[in-house]
Amino acid sequence: MAKKRNCRRTTDENLIHEKAVKMRKMTDEQLVHYVEDRAEKARSEGFNKGKAQASKPKPVNIVKILEDIGNIRGIGAAKLIDIGVVLENHLEVQQDG
Repeated sequence: MAKKRNCRRTTDENLIHEKAVKMRKMTDEQLVHYVEDRAEKARSEGFNKGKAQASKPKPVNIVKILEDIGNIRGIGAAKLIDIGVVLENHLEVQQDG
């Protein structure tokens, strides 16, 4: 493969070439640390990006749910209280006054 002249490289190619030369001159120990650091940085950035993109759960209003369930025929006050307890246990939220 013919050597590419420095004057014919773009700015981006020159930066990549400089990085490659720097990496080739590293000792084994330096190279291992460099790669491990880059991997950890990528893992951390990916975790933070995923955390930022994750959708926030919508707040649950148990009182509103119980009002809607109370409008169903055949559900009395006692059953509505039991349903409210089950909802609180499974959703782990506090009732809004």
